[in-house]
Amino acid sequence: MELSDEQKQRIREEEQQRIAEEQYRAQIRRDLRNQTTPAESPLITPSSTSPATRRRKSFLIALAAICVCIGLFMIGHMIYSVDSTRKLGQAGTPNATASNLKSAQRIDAIKPPEKLTTGQIAEKATPSVVIIESFNDDGEKAGQGSGYVFSTDGIVITNYHVIRGAASLNVQAHSRESYRVHSILGYDIEYDVAAFQVSGTSLPALQTTNLELPKVGDHVVAIGAPLGLESTVSEGIVSALRDAGNMHIIQTTTSISPGSSGGPLLNEYGSVIGLTTAQMRDGQNLNFVISAQHVTELINRKREMPLSEMLSETRVSDQLPGNTIFVPARNAIQLSFIVAGQQGAILEGTYDVSGGGGNDIDVALVGNDNRVVFNSGRVTASGQLKQRLPKGRYSLIFSNRFSTFSSKSVSPDLKLDYYR
Repeated sequence: MELSDEQKQRIREEEQQRIAEEQYRAQIRRDLRNQTTPAESPLITPSSTSPATRRRKSFLIALAAICVCIGLFMIGHMIYSVDSTRKLGQAGTPNATASNLKSAQRIDAIKPPEKLTTGQIAEKATPSVVIIESFNDDGEKAGQGSGYVFSTDGIVITNYHVIRGAASLNVQAHSRESYRVHSILGYDIEYDVAAFQVSGTSLPALQTTNLELPKVGDHVVAIGAPLGLESTVSEGIVSALRDAGNMHIIQTTTSISPGSSGGPLLNEYGSVIGLTTAQMRDGQNLNFVISAQHVTELINRKREMPLSEMLSETRVSDQLPGNTIFVPARNAIQLSFIVAGQQGAILEGTYDVSGGGGNDIDVALVGNDNRVVFNSGRVTASGQLKQRLPKGRYSLIFSNRFSTFSSKSVSPDLKLDYYR
């Protein structure tokens, strides 16, 4: 086995010490001979040697013996070290190799994941993104959005506003399979997050990270189904991080169009960091995402319930102005209101008419595009109204066009039913 430079240097130093010791011992031997030979040292004879001289001779002999022992010990230690090194290089190789493998495995375990391209992220995540259709209690389709598979047992995450007012849900997977859902695992109106489970499936799940928020400037990718166009991929950056009360919001340049709400926003490692939620139409590239932290919070406190229970918990009835309305002859009075929310609302109630010769009036409901949604025709004494309305601005018009001289009084009792 080839010795290292350090081992060679140590052997060289030990050999020099050994030579020095040998030279010293030779000198001691010469001195002893000179002290014990009368011919060579006429001043010193055996009979005249003093006690001090004898003690000095004994000390020198003991010192020489000690030096010899030290030299033999160091030579033996050197031979043992070289032999041990040779054995370690031969018999110890398997253990060293196993140790190196374990060290390499530990390094691989803490090695950060590799960044993915947009194409790689799309290929990895698209099979886990679903389309969600909501249906009201009349069985009519009320809205559509996106969602993603959170876990392999079929838990799906989406925005609350995607399932708001839903009596049932239809989930379409990337594989074209469809699943009907009538219950949920929880919802949070404040954070706009909801979860439900699709049973008996083996849908691939996405990894979610919520240990920390992303950084401004990070590359991100969104996948959803805007206007029902499944597997639509868009990319951008994190443009800002904002807080709205206790809610963490990610602002991004990644496009979020109607129908893609509820889909995942993924970082450059393919992990979900948020739930795509809204787009500000009055600005450019102003899109907002709910942090994945709120998704985990919802899952941790989940409670299964039928959709009907969610409907009863979130139903709201707003009374439209109930004061009596006076409508002059050949004139009309307009009552305006707004229906907010993707699922719309139901306008329902009655109205009483009095005054004039025939107690008759005309009632019409007009949308913000001046489209007539409802027209009662000529109504005498009283009437009733029940109309499901999509999101938008509306005007309820009471017209006294049938009367030439007399004004009429209308007493409405109308409510606008919707879901928070």
